[in-house]
Parts: sequence; structure tokens; C-alpha cells
Amino acid sequence: MEPTYDVVWPRSPLGIQAHALAPKLSTLHGKRIGFVWDYMFRGEEIFPVLGAELQARFPDLVIVGYDVFGNIHGPDEARLVREMPATLQANFVDAVICGNGC
Repeated sequence: MEPTYDVVWPRSPLGIQAHALAPKLSTLHGKRIGFVWDYMFRGEEIFPVLGAELQARFPDLVIVGYDVFGNIHGPDEARLVREMPATLQANFVDAVICGNGC
């Protein structure tokens, strides 16, 4: 009798199902942009420069700073990410720029 072998796929199934992306904003004029950061790799330098450049182009743009959202990579990560939708809504955020360090 010939031996038989089971073949398995070495990749695991997807843990998260894909979702449709939110529609793009047509403009940044008058919008509120949240800066979300994991407190790694130079965000304290980059976000002020990025915010200044955006506000120079869109003077009525409001920046909601990363301090509002907390360290999304620290000891409170699970809670902060779970609360993120409510935090975004409470701060009337239209879009997010998320910076993640390596």
C-alpha cells in the first residue's frame, strides 16, 4: 500500500475581514484632522512640521493633537484603540493621520 500524505497550507486564515474604505475628503478646508501616534520614532518632530504645512495650505483646518488620543502602543494600547471611535467622535475628527514608528 502506498503511503498518503496530508498537505496543509502554511498560512493562517485571515483574522480580520476586509472593510470598505471611508470615502476620501473632497477638501481639507474647515476639516478637523486628528494626529494619532504610537510615541515612537520622531513624531514629536514630524507632527508639528506636518501640522504647520497643512495649516499654511488650509488656514481653517483644525489639528487635534496626538496627546488627545494617547500612546496607542503603550501599556494602555488595547483600551485606547477600543475607545478610538468614541474619542474621534467626541473631538469631531473628520480624518486621521496616523504615525507608526518602526
